[in-house]
Amino acid sequence: MSFHVQRTVRFGECDPARIVYFSRYFEYAHEAYEDMLEAGGFSLQHVFQGEWGMPLVRAESDFSVPSQLGDKIQLAVSVDRVGNRSIRYAVIVSGPDGEQRAKLLLTHAVISQATGKTCAVPEELLSALKRAGALD
Repeated sequence: MSFHVQRTVRFGECDPARIVYFSRYFEYAHEAYEDMLEAGGFSLQHVFQGEWGMPLVRAESDFSVPSQLGDKIQLAVSVDRVGNRSIRYAVIVSGPDGEQRAKLLLTHAVISQATGKTCAVPEELLSALKRAGALD
């Protein structure tokens, strides 16, 4: 299962050749991640006011086809792996024809706001991911 969101590539996201600059894919992935949490009824604001946080600790990407100015791209976010103290998300970016353009893997640790040490993945987060369709 995965959560889907569509967006249009904007002028300011491209280099002079009208191709999306690679780092923008990480911005796209984070926007889709936030949208997914909201769709699951879990605001990112809740994280900042709660007892735990989710810093990004690893980011990987593979690019296969460039996206260009005006392209309508689809981002599919799914939970790739749930560990004891971390979650890895896969974000697949596809073009309007459905062809995969990029794959990003983003690992977030779960930490206690009080101690800064890792802690168990909260059940409330897993429930939100299920409601959003990103976790079976």
